Amino acid sequence: MKQEKFLPSEIFYSLFSLVKTPKTQNPKEEWEAHVLPHSPIQELAPNLWHVTGILPASGHPPREMILYKLPDSTLLIHSGIVLNEATMRQLESLGTPKIIIVPNRIHRLDACVFKQRYPNITVVAPAAAIPYVEQVVSVDATAEEYLPQYGIVCHQPIGIRPQELAYELQLPTGKALIFTDILFNLTDSYLDKYTPATKLPLNILGAYGFFGITRLGKMFYMTDRNAYRQWLESLADNITDLQVISVAHGEPIINNCTQKLHEAAARLNTNK
Repeated sequence: MKQEKFLPSEIFYSLFSLVKTPKTQNPKEEWEAHVLPHSPIQELAPNLWHVTGILPASGHPPREMILYKLPDSTLLIHSGIVLNEATMRQLESLGTPKIIIVPNRIHRLDACVFKQRYPNITVVAPAAAIPYVEQVVSVDATAEEYLPQYGIVCHQPIGIRPQELAYELQLPTGKALIFTDILFNLTDSYLDKYTPATKLPLNILGAYGFFGITRLGKMFYMTDRNAYRQWLESLADNITDLQVISVAHGEPIINNCTQKLHEAAARLNTNK
């Protein structure tokens, strides 16, 4: 374990723990301290919504939260983002928050205050991420074991260092796939709308202008390029009626989703 701390991937992960918000003894004040600029709640498909949030540190791309209505009309939250009170009231009008997925060790910034606000919410995380998530909030269940009872399929990425899952959600109109950091979709229009100043640094880092794994993702997340390419192709070939693809950083995809997955896989046949 001590040796792992000095692996390049571990050093890379540790950089994200530097993004913090002030701590207070008052839960309401702490919630308000976590409120950062964000979009309204926007519908992606029936029973599925997203919110785009802006981090304070310069150079960071926007981040995405997904809201999903479960079969019992409660809400599942993926990669929670603290919202202002008016938008939180809108969120609660969609359904009672029941489950929050902390998707990996990086996307845990707001997890603790969600648990403070909703003490009965069930906190879940992928098995590989639990030791790191529990540094900030207690985890109630392992995603792989807990979520299938709600009809959610947890896909374990192949060719990627264990850290996160992809979640297949059933919609009234088809399926949605929710990724976190192993695919980005930072388009011109998305960055122009939310963080135009990040275009240059993100382009230098190989994280902008395409749907796929980034240059840094290849360096620190990917362990087998061919296996990862085949895994993406398998998702594209086997998930029928795919209507939505969401990623933690980038514009949600709501058209030609299967084709987009094939394109992301095809990029791994090149050095781009």
